[in-house]
Amino acid sequence: MTAITPDQQLLPVPKSRNFILFSIAQCISFSGDWMQKAAVGWLVWELTHSPAWVGAVALSDLIAAFWVAPLAGTVTDRSNPYRLIWLTQVLAMANSCVIWLLVVAGAVSPFLLLGWAIVDSTLQGFNQPARMMVTGALAPQGRISQAIAANSIAANIARSIGPMIGGFVMLHSGVGNVFLLNAISFIAIMAVLVHVRRWIDRPGLAVRSVRFSDDIISGFRYIRHAPQMAMLFALALSFSLLARPFTELFPALAGGTFKGGPDTLGLLMAAQGVGALLGAGWMLRKRAAGPLVRITYAAALGIAVSLIAFSTTGTFTVALALIGLAGLFHVVCNIGMQTMAQTMSDPAMRGRVLALYTLVFRAAPALGAFLIGFAAHWFDLQVLIGLAAAAMLLGILASIPAVRRIYFAER
Repeated sequence: MTAITPDQQLLPVPKSRNFILFSIAQCISFSGDWMQKAAVGWLVWELTHSPAWVGAVALSDLIAAFWVAPLAGTVTDRSNPYRLIWLTQVLAMANSCVIWLLVVAGAVSPFLLLGWAIVDSTLQGFNQPARMMVTGALAPQGRISQAIAANSIAANIARSIGPMIGGFVMLHSGVGNVFLLNAISFIAIMAVLVHVRRWIDRPGLAVRSVRFSDDIISGFRYIRHAPQMAMLFALALSFSLLARPFTELFPALAGGTFKGGPDTLGLLMAAQGVGALLGAGWMLRKRAAGPLVRITYAAALGIAVSLIAFSTTGTFTVALALIGLAGLFHVVCNIGMQTMAQTMSDPAMRGRVLALYTLVFRAAPALGAFLIGFAAHWFDLQVLIGLAAAAMLLGILASIPAVRRIYFAER
């Protein structure tokens, strides 16, 4: 492990304003990302008028995640966080400028756009674990969950306003300018990185003399053999595969189950978003390790019960309330799991833990939504969501003795 220099030992404790500033910058950056996602989808549709092409470009994010995550975790553990996040931000900004120039020149094609999307997803895959580590590094002792909650609020706000801004820009000045606006949005995160540099400009903590491939394998072994990490990843996989897909299935629920249109879809998304913001706001309170574990598992039980109740109602207003409740528990559980991943993992393994956690959180919902959606050809979608949540509920109840033994035995 890399030795800590005297200068690093004398660094002042980071203040709360550091992670707040970082969260604000990330909100601006995330808004740019969501603007760009909307623009890419619309550009593909304009070029092809093919739902298959739209789906293929959207799938590039998932394809990149599978091969990037193991590499990104090892790179993060071996790298200087400041330099890594700065490099990935500069490259992502340049990538947005490239697609802007191609659109302006009229030289973009579906295959070129697909290749560009894979490059962009790859850069984001290397950037995300570094961002997550920086979020934790900027939080004062015992306040990591608050920093993650602030980041979650930023992400949810960006997810709401980003597509709206992107749509307005596309309507009034053309799709190409969305990419330019996204490139400009990177300036905010870069400015904050310079401001907090002294807390994150340090050598990587992993031993660089070990072969890179061995470091990748050691990340999987660490998660498998460290009881706290193994239990955490079991919860994350269950949560992501069985409960989290309800948001991906909103279009089918709006149009099929509730016989509505875009307005119905918007209400479902709004209910989930309001619940998520309330949950993230509640998690801004400081939490000790023991209560945090209890809250995380209670939230996992809460989302399962909410979705089971949702599966039994045919009243849309009741369904909206239950979706809002599920959104609240979803964010609380996610913040709890991510905080546990940051605070309970070995510092030298943290990048690999966070990268693989991100992979589970991105890939498993897509797989779960596909399996539930496929089964909905023969069974009621609403009932299937409830059955998946019930399976998660039973799994969590069965794991409670192990949770007590692993997380609370020493206490």
